Amino acid sequence: MADRRKPAKARPRRIGSRPQARTAKALKRREKPARPRPTGAKPAKAPAEEARPDEIFKTRIPNEFEPARADKIIAALLDGVSRSRVQKALDLGMVKVNGQTADCRTLLNPGDAIEVTLPSPGEPTARPVRMALEVIYEDAHIIAVNKPAGLLTHPVQGSDEVSVVHALLHHTKGRLAPAGGAPRPGVVHRLDRETSGVIVLAKTDKAYHALVAQFAERTANKEYLALVDKAPRLLSGVINAPIDRHRTVRVRMAVREDGREAVTDWRVEEKYGEQAALLRACPQTGRTHQIRVHLAHLAHPILGDRTYGKFDVPFYSGWPMPRVMLHAHRLTLLHPQTGKEISLSVEPPADFIALREWLAARYGRRTYPAAS
Repeated sequence: MADRRKPAKARPRRIGSRPQARTAKALKRREKPARPRPTGAKPAKAPAEEARPDEIFKTRIPNEFEPARADKIIAALLDGVSRSRVQKALDLGMVKVNGQTADCRTLLNPGDAIEVTLPSPGEPTARPVRMALEVIYEDAHIIAVNKPAGLLTHPVQGSDEVSVVHALLHHTKGRLAPAGGAPRPGVVHRLDRETSGVIVLAKTDKAYHALVAQFAERTANKEYLALVDKAPRLLSGVINAPIDRHRTVRVRMAVREDGREAVTDWRVEEKYGEQAALLRACPQTGRTHQIRVHLAHLAHPILGDRTYGKFDVPFYSGWPMPRVMLHAHRLTLLHPQTGKEISLSVEPPADFIALREWLAARYGRRTYPAAS
């Protein structure tokens, strides 16, 4: 299990506020900061972006390719282009093979000339938005904040919601690492919308590449707290189960034998009778929805997880469970400039604590201290 070190001593502070205006006229002009949306509330909107033009690619299929369907070959040829964009181009008749319109079932052969017009992905280029966020660490190279539940990490296709990136572009005056790309400057890892807790972004390209390498090489230590359904019989364990897209529900992930390696360490910190437990989960890999998928696979889905659990509605009257009860508690990594280890942590938010105390009051609480 992960080494539980003391977090770096950094005084949390709020960003997004301004000194009080001196006159009523100035107060009227003052821009009001956007606030992270509570779960279930109407999301705040980011500034509108201009649509980008379609991209056109012309090439011939290399001789080393085997005959295959158009969707498979084109996705392999256009490295870095999502399958959804390729599929959309095929569906809209924007792919030509030897001058003829093709669809996903068209068989392509070596030497065929293809012309692909890729529709704009619609990914927004994030712009600064003043909003309130808690900074837990900042220097010239990195910035870490306490992400509230309900806030996106970065802009996403098809959505005009504000995100952590929007807020930090304003706070840093645009000084987030451009190496992350226009929609995701500085983003080296992400938290799901409903997950709260520590997230770090890079302010320089050097820091960006150093942090990305740490996450890729699994030297960054991530610790999450999760309130789960039913108390596990064992007090700790390792889930080693590969993960990939669900075969039929493409917006979900699933444990699959042919999936990518995924490993999560876990241990029990508290039990609430046999009904629920507080787990500390430490993912050793970084698959999408990894902790949520793995704990559901363990038959202990996270409370409030309507995607991988069974919680369409609360079981009991007064059950305070507004979201997926997952919190990024601690992140330990090497500073990209100094090489020194830093540990950043934030305690769970009020909604997490409320459910934890509700479970303890209803079912009792038994604590299991970490082994020394």
